[in-house]
Amino acid sequence: QSITSIIGPPIDQVLEKVNGETKIETINYFVEEFKKNYDEFGYKKSILYNGVEEVLSFLKENELNVFIVTNKRSKPTKLILEYLSIGQYFSEVVCPDTYEVKFKNKTELIADLIQRKILNKSESLMIGDTIHDGEAANLNQLDFALAEYGYGNHDNCSYILNNLKQLINIL
Repeated sequence: QSITSIIGPPIDQVLEKVNGETKIETINYFVEEFKKNYDEFGYKKSILYNGVEEVLSFLKENELNVFIVTNKRSKPTKLILEYLSIGQYFSEVVCPDTYEVKFKNKTELIADLIQRKILNKSESLMIGDTIHDGEAANLNQLDFALAEYGYGNHDNCSYILNNLKQLINIL
């Protein structure tokens, strides 16, 4: 059975969806063990898709702001960016624990970013690889580019990318 449909939401929501777990003690234990493993070893399984660094470099050279909005916590996100040596390409990285205000989901994180940075929605594009990314883009009235080589699909996307280099032609 494919796990692609459960990639994206916070890990506690994934556990409940996968096995119906509702006991908070069990969920908390699982989440803490997952965090320990991910923060020590798991983040090193992250890889860059072909062309990512080239595209990020192009975007930076053309002075386009690039943001990361993720459901991952700040610690592993920073570890991944450092491990892959790509942190310098992003104007800001937004995680659920970036600010004191807690956000329920990626939709709220994106809405906050749009408001804080005063982003023009008609000049912004969200790129993602899960159905959750597409839903968050749509709920925030953003064009959405689906990286179809990722973890899901989405029926209502503006663009479909089978290689990130296609983004250069879109922009």
